[in-house]
Amino acid sequence: MERPKNARARRWVAPLAVITATAFALVGCAPTAGGTGGGSSSNISGQTITVGVETGSPWQTFYAKVAPAFTKATGVKVKFLPVPHDGMQQQFLSDAVSGSGAYDVFTVDQTWMPQFASKGYLADLDSTLPASQRSDFLGHTLDTATYKGKLYSVPFMVHNLVLYYRTDLFKAAGIAEPPKTWDEYRADAKKLTDPANGVYGTIIPGAQDVEVSTRLESYIQQAGGDIVDAKGKPTLDTPAAKKALTMMTTVQNEDKSSPAGLHDLTDIQGQFLAGKVAMAFVWPYLYGMTQDPSQSKVVGKVDVARNPGNPDQVATAFSWAFGVNSASKHSAAAKKWVTWSTGTDILKQLSLSQSVPVPRTSAADEVAKSGSLNDGQKHAFGVFNDSVANSGTMPMTPAFPQYQTAMSVAVSSVMSGTQSIDAALAQAQKAAESAYSSAQ
Repeated sequence: MERPKNARARRWVAPLAVITATAFALVGCAPTAGGTGGGSSSNISGQTITVGVETGSPWQTFYAKVAPAFTKATGVKVKFLPVPHDGMQQQFLSDAVSGSGAYDVFTVDQTWMPQFASKGYLADLDSTLPASQRSDFLGHTLDTATYKGKLYSVPFMVHNLVLYYRTDLFKAAGIAEPPKTWDEYRADAKKLTDPANGVYGTIIPGAQDVEVSTRLESYIQQAGGDIVDAKGKPTLDTPAAKKALTMMTTVQNEDKSSPAGLHDLTDIQGQFLAGKVAMAFVWPYLYGMTQDPSQSKVVGKVDVARNPGNPDQVATAFSWAFGVNSASKHSAAAKKWVTWSTGTDILKQLSLSQSVPVPRTSAADEVAKSGSLNDGQKHAFGVFNDSVANSGTMPMTPAFPQYQTAMSVAVSSVMSGTQSIDAALAQAQKAAESAYSSAQ
């Protein structure tokens, strides 16, 4: 799923030079809640592992800086092999199919992790992360890395959509707190809409892309439903899905509380940063951007809250993780990297340097106590973690990318007026059922 790319990676506090020094200082300390991981370092010392990462991503930058500390602790050298975002899945898949083991560690986008796990391309990490450490992970975060009951990756970042809102506009409109229900959200959006001054209460997604499908899935979960049933079969044509699309079309077309057009993520965050929208659902990375005068016209006028629900205040959680290539010739060293890079100390530094929520409770607690953050930043991190801890994740099936396509087509056709809600959901259900059958 989307996360900050290059310019989006707005740091709040610690420069990477400080992070690197901190990582080296931690080498001599006893590992905490993951630390340097389990197993002896003596039998892997002198090996070199290759980690596939996204080109230009915050993860590439951060982990390249702290990797020398891992080498000092274990004797294992780390080589990073960057791959452009749009080519990651195919590049890693090609290597996995060939069995060449060119990559020892994959940076795993959760949306395609089930595909790799189902084909045996990821090593089983159940014994790598013991039960004593699993309790340190926020609720549901390890679900994002689990397929058919087994752990195939360890997340370093888990996030979901949160509500960004303009505190100054809320105050001017006499709205005391952010909405907790869809009814409150709709009422607030109407009250905040001021077309004469170019301001709308909210912004509804409508483009045909992955981001839009993510929002529909979250809306369905907020309405008390899900996109699959207890047996994993797709359930896109349901009362909850109809409630979700009805809410979207009502706000857009009847209330006119959202600007005209079929909006994608770039448009949603761009209009919020430009001060043209009072409420928007975006990922945690946006908070740092809202506080940057070079990117934002609403500095000091923004707060975050959990999503309003109908009745559930949730949003689908997604992760980025490290997984071990089952064809790796340095499996023990690769697993050591996975546990070290997702330990408390390293995740704390990742969170502080890249302004992202991390899955370990111990790391989140350390971030909350950091003197480097102001009260607004601490509150934002608390909301990010609370939102993830109280939400579920996507269905862990190889068919999920096809489900996303079906949902995005449904949203786009409904929001553009080319299909009715009933017709669009019936078509989405048929497409999802076909994908489900093919994945069995």
